[in-house]
Amino acid sequence: MNILLINDFRECGGAEAVYNEQYDILQQDFHVERFYAFNNLTDRKITPFSYIYSFRFKQRLSRLLKKQSFDVIIVHNYSSALSPSILDALAQYKKTHQCKIIYYAHDFHLLSPNRGYCYYKNDRIVNFNVPPSIRYIFFKRIDSRGWLYSLLKKIQWIYAYTLGKKHKVFDLVLAPSDFLVGQILLRYPDMKVERMYNVCKSLTSIDPANRPPKEISSKIRLVYFGRLDPIKGLPNLIKTLCYLKRDYSLTIIGEGDDLPVIQACIEEYRMQRKVFLKPKLSQADLFAELQHYDVFILPSLIYENAPLSIIEAAALGLGLYVANHGGIYEMGKLCNAGFFFNPFDPSDINANLMVLYECFLLDMLPKADFEQLKKLFSRETYIQNLYKYLRDEA
Repeated sequence: MNILLINDFRECGGAEAVYNEQYDILQQDFHVERFYAFNNLTDRKITPFSYIYSFRFKQRLSRLLKKQSFDVIIVHNYSSALSPSILDALAQYKKTHQCKIIYYAHDFHLLSPNRGYCYYKNDRIVNFNVPPSIRYIFFKRIDSRGWLYSLLKKIQWIYAYTLGKKHKVFDLVLAPSDFLVGQILLRYPDMKVERMYNVCKSLTSIDPANRPPKEISSKIRLVYFGRLDPIKGLPNLIKTLCYLKRDYSLTIIGEGDDLPVIQACIEEYRMQRKVFLKPKLSQADLFAELQHYDVFILPSLIYENAPLSIIEAAALGLGLYVANHGGIYEMGKLCNAGFFFNPFDPSDINANLMVLYECFLLDMLPKADFEQLKKLFSRETYIQNLYKYLRDEA
């Protein structure tokens, strides 16, 4: 079997990690090629016109497809560099070749111009409840950076899917959560979509038995780890917690663009004795550090697909307090989380946290089934499912 993997970048973030993970897995048994626009974000050179439709990358992919024959093509992210133009190259290839084309959905790109499945109203995030129509998004601000970026996203998306129907080139869509599967089927009821969880490689280095005994204390130690991005809702969480009349601390571990905003928020609300910042840590150091906390908190304002940080925290024995929407809620339920909150509602955040606090005092926080998590998110399960879809056994 000859396989081609396509993605915007070779190295960048979570999507690229999956892209490279697939390459490492598949090349063990098949001939695998990779096609990408740039090595990383720093190398990216695009124009507004190439963002909407890149003739350059369409031609480059077409030349590759003329030279080599592929049985399966797996398309990862393509909207921010390659552009939907590559889907036309794939459609042309399918006319003369028996080839299965799989789209690996890392986000909500097929559903809305904003890959986070949201828009901005008065600089605040508003999530879509169902796939939006052109009429609904026409006057919406889709990008936080301003009207030009918003316009470009709308033009690209409307041209590619509403007018061009380019998504019809996909024989199968794989998504990492049931939530995303359901949303895709709302817009494209005839599309073949399957859920396939991503690998949580870190589970192999976790042993719940190594967690130290719970400290007898009335202070609940909350922790967040991950990227510091405005969509994570951390400044809003800090503002909310300043009114919480309970004994707690919040430690934020990570780096990102929102760090100055978070620092300013801590100072403005005089939370220096309650909220603490720590830099991004290596995985080994992070897991060792997390042993000193009680509850992982994830206040993301957007749905997210399938955040593996929830799986890691639960596997380490931490309690969970996470947003009540999208893939966050789904991952939380898989980990037996008992407490969720509306990240946009300060009263709901604190009210549910007070209930969680009482369970903490009684040592009754729900725990995840570690063996079940290992089974669902193991590399072996992932490989089994991936090969199944490659070979049309679904």
